[in-house]
Amino acid sequence: HKSLQLRQTRPIGPTSMSNCTVVPVPALQDNYMYLIIDRATKEAAAVDPVDVDAITKAASDNSATITTILTTHSHWDHAGGNLKLIKSSKGKIDRVYGGVGDGVPGCTHEVTDGDGFSIGEKTEVKVLFTPCHTPGHVCYYIDNAHVFTGDTLFVSGAGNFNTGTARQMTEAFDKILGLPDSTNVWVGHEYTAKNCAFACFCEPNNKEIQERLRWAKKQGSIHAGQKGTIPSTIGMEKSCNPFARIDQMSVMEFCGPCDDRSERMRLVRKGKDDWGRRGGK
Repeated sequence: HKSLQLRQTRPIGPTSMSNCTVVPVPALQDNYMYLIIDRATKEAAAVDPVDVDAITKAASDNSATITTILTTHSHWDHAGGNLKLIKSSKGKIDRVYGGVGDGVPGCTHEVTDGDGFSIGEKTEVKVLFTPCHTPGHVCYYIDNAHVFTGDTLFVSGAGNFNTGTARQMTEAFDKILGLPDSTNVWVGHEYTAKNCAFACFCEPNNKEIQERLRWAKKQGSIHAGQKGTIPSTIGMEKSCNPFARIDQMSVMEFCGPCDDRSERMRLVRKGKDDWGRRGGK
């Protein structure tokens, strides 16, 4: 398992790859915001900037100018800072993206599956439409290297289905997991240790998940001054996320007799909810 450890222990902080730099910024109790900085122009997109002061400081610290907001979904802890950030930018922010029908505050461009645009000169963005957690949730695939998954996919977990369906979440995961295994996965919350604990309950004989739980506990949360657990990768999620493993025999055994993939997704979600109500037992 040495290769697992090496892939997972990259330090938290700015991550440069090809045309952009990703800067994670913690917010609230466990939220993640991000700056995506186009290296050619230093223009930046702010992802889910709920804490305006913190995201503005991060931009200043990196000599970047925020010109764009990327909102994964309309819940207040992701979209609640949009209007304040727009106002404080004094006209520098001219594009606010959000999913079709999601009611994102300040949205100037509603986007859906396959839509594309750029940040600055060279950083390319492709939209994945992933409704379930909210009716218009979207993920952003950046520069063929990074995906920002909001509250759809977490490290070793998935968002609540809320008003959506298990079929929608299955389709959303299929889209995200169709990206290259090397893709960096930047999630909306630091839930990794708890998610890994359930993953061990779901797949008790999966040694890789057990190691990931130990690692997640050691990493802790950057919100508490520790190292944190982002980014993951698509390849790691395929190995350690039960919601990404509904076609694996061990997860199928957890679900019981069931041929329908979406029903297995529902059963994994129900299993995690029931496990949580029992206090993680």
